Amino acid sequence: MTRLFLAAALALSAGAAAADEITLAKPLAGAALHEGGVDMSVYWTEVAEGYEVVATYKGAADSDAARIAMVLNDGDRVSFGLPGTRGLVYSFARQDGAVTVTGTRQGIDLAEG
Repeated sequence: MTRLFLAAALALSAGAAAADEITLAKPLAGAALHEGGVDMSVYWTEVAEGYEVVATYKGAADSDAARIAMVLNDGDRVSFGLPGTRGLVYSFARQDGAVTVTGTRQGIDLAEG
């Protein structure tokens, strides 16, 4: 019975995602995410085109830090993976004067040929 329960719990959690999330409500108020071996520091500033969001991240111990920047308008959302971070997706969203950043580990499906 215990084995059946454990197998069912593992099956249900296989597709589940773990997430780290920060919300930045003020310009230049930075915060950090630590998800899936990647450390990311994020802040935003107000520019004429919208909110410029800047993220600096570092993955593996032997990798150099990298930076990404984007302009978000109210209601914008963008999601993407980072080079060398298999199964990790970041989402950046601007809503009602705040920027929310989420790092989510996702299951990986392998195709058989």
